[in-house]
Amino acid sequence: MQWLRMASILLLWAGVCRLAGAADTDNSLILANVDRTGWPDAMTSQANVDTASRAEVLMFGKVLLASEMLDEQNLKQRLGVQDVKLKSVRRVRDGLWDRLLVTYRGASQNCDGEPFCPRVRSVADLRQLAAAFTGEISPAHVVWVSKSQTVHEQALNDQLRVAVLVP
Repeated sequence: MQWLRMASILLLWAGVCRLAGAADTDNSLILANVDRTGWPDAMTSQANVDTASRAEVLMFGKVLLASEMLDEQNLKQRLGVQDVKLKSVRRVRDGLWDRLLVTYRGASQNCDGEPFCPRVRSVADLRQLAAAFTGEISPAHVVWVSKSQTVHEQALNDQLRVAVLVP
């Protein structure tokens, strides 16, 4: 079961990293930090990887929530498209929430007392947790928040742009 959880986490990160790299291949700062998006702590144990995974899920959730607040005109502007198919965008967002929930749950097993570890039962719980998430537990984490937000916004924009162009 351990390897399955690790595989799902790595697949989520690989997808985000691939999309972020495709979105901004000329920006070497983003690409240099795309693996863990500048996560400040060492990845020396499963607990450390799980903590980073939960934080990344919550940051992506925060970015996803912010995108849901955009009206159609602002979404068109953000994605740089002429037309927005809101049904396709909603479907992609719903799928992302489902994957985030699975990943967060996988990284939340045996994490009592660790950072970013509140239990979630549903997407609604995860949405609330992401809305309140700051990730600011140290100065190094504050830097990570900024970098992570940028990477996740680019990845989300790419996925939403695909949803708009290929419904």
